[in-house]
Amino acid sequence: MGERVFDPAAIGEYRQLLLELLDELENDVIPVLGTGTLSRAPALGTAPGAPEAAGRYLEFHAATWRNLQYLRGTLHGMEAALAAASSGEEEANAAFLEFGTTASIPTDPEI
Repeated sequence: MGERVFDPAAIGEYRQLLLELLDELENDVIPVLGTGTLSRAPALGTAPGAPEAAGRYLEFHAATWRNLQYLRGTLHGMEAALAAASSGEEEANAAFLEFGTTASIPTDPEI
């Protein structure tokens, strides 16, 4: 098995991917659901089952909106964490290597 090494270039590439995903999400996807064609419920009319279908649509729309906002927050958080890791390369490298070791955990008998 190869040695684990902190790779700032890989972090930069992954950050760029996250930023591209965020850009697409914030500029293409969310506006369509927030103010675009999918922001309004379809005209289901007065046909049998229309009120139930309208309720299901509203639930679906709300869940989709919530999930997109969660995804947006997650992507921002991941990008911020990678930015912090790459800004302090030495600290990040030390933490990365420490995480990968199997050092014993000190125990306190009074705990």
